[in-house]
Amino acid sequence: MGSLLVDGEKLSSRYVPPKLPYRDQQLALLRGFLGSVVRGEAVSPRVALLIGPTGTGKTSSVLLLHKALANEGWAHAFAHVNMRIAGDTPFQLFAALYESVAGVPASRSMSAYELLRETVATLRREGLPALLVFDEVEFHARTALRSAIYALTRLHELQAAQVAMLFIARNLDWLKLLDPAERSTLGNVVVRYPPYTREQLLGILAYRAQEAFRAGAVGEDVLSWLADYAHTYMQSDVRRALDTLLLAALIAEQEGASKVEIRHIVAALKQTEVFVAPAEVEQLTLYEQLALYAALRASRAKPYARLSEVWEEMLSLAEQLALEPPKPEDFEDIVQRLVDLGALLSEGPTRIAPAPTLNVEAVTSVLRDALKTRVKAV
Repeated sequence: MGSLLVDGEKLSSRYVPPKLPYRDQQLALLRGFLGSVVRGEAVSPRVALLIGPTGTGKTSSVLLLHKALANEGWAHAFAHVNMRIAGDTPFQLFAALYESVAGVPASRSMSAYELLRETVATLRREGLPALLVFDEVEFHARTALRSAIYALTRLHELQAAQVAMLFIARNLDWLKLLDPAERSTLGNVVVRYPPYTREQLLGILAYRAQEAFRAGAVGEDVLSWLADYAHTYMQSDVRRALDTLLLAALIAEQEGASKVEIRHIVAALKQTEVFVAPAEVEQLTLYEQLALYAALRASRAKPYARLSEVWEEMLSLAEQLALEPPKPEDFEDIVQRLVDLGALLSEGPTRIAPAPTLNVEAVTSVLRDALKTRVKAV
């Protein structure tokens, strides 16, 4: 059996594709924001905030725009500094920035702000506009880096005009930790990246799968299932969805399968997500086991089920087994306990799904033993 993957790198969360579906508006805003800088017409540094949950394309859009500008002949210096990785002191931050711009190690004999001035001097000597990107900035809003952020936004005092700075964060809450002077220097230019919808996730997965897989190696039913799951239980994080698809493909290849199936997606999720173990089902009460079995039956064709569908399955099972059905309020308590244990995953009050580590066969076996014990006791 040949490889299912043509180029697995195309599924990597670190790969920046030639286009970002559903982010045209954000890219257009960024291009307009950067225009005067890359043309050398800015009279002062430009500052913008890119805001959105993890896996919504913030960093990828910046990297894609950087490549596009370079390919179009707009020469510029570029630096991408992840503030969580760089460190939690101004020296570590400015050293990472200097090394990215200058391409040589930072001198330990310099202070943090001497390094910043040397970075600006390097940019002036090169005579190029600069795009400076600071990622995961919210993790340092309570530290000494607050003053470093303030210093970065005052680069015009160091005669650095042709500079655009982009600060990437998950939300705007961290701004509340800054004092008014620090906050005002960041300006009011905000580019928002909303979570992907279920349909958008499916479109992105289909686009990347077309690049990564050989024809027919993964079907739309599999991608649709994964899009549903990622939208419901991964907060629409496309990075995690892509990593899951790549791992599923590798599992399918190792197995010698002719294509990636939903069971391979579930197997990948078992390795990357934390769920209740099948053995723990034995510790549940009979009605909790019945509710879990009902949820598995109700979600056979999709990764989740509506609570009303589980309730209907529960009533049907109780009738078939000659058991008194639980009261609606007791059923809600049972479902909540299963959610608390991790046996069921919940999105809001109406949609739930069994943990991917569980399956009908495993729960049926436990439930059968529990019913036998109940009959013997009677």
